[in-house]
Amino acid sequence: MASVDERMTVLETRFDTELKHLATKADLKDLEMRLFVRLGGLIAVATGVVVAAMRFWQ
Repeated sequence: MASVDERMTVLETRFDTELKHLATKADLKDLEMRLFVRLGGLIAVATGVVVAAMRFWQ
């Protein structure tokens, strides 16, 4: 059976490895804001393309 020190070392290593994959609420809020900004930019560009195309064909 493993000693307490060995078990703690394994747990600490696993925790340090998995901690990189966890997101905080602040991380998710930042991601949400970046997605909204990119979506807004995409909508603006698409609208500009449609307006330019309509003016070109008239």
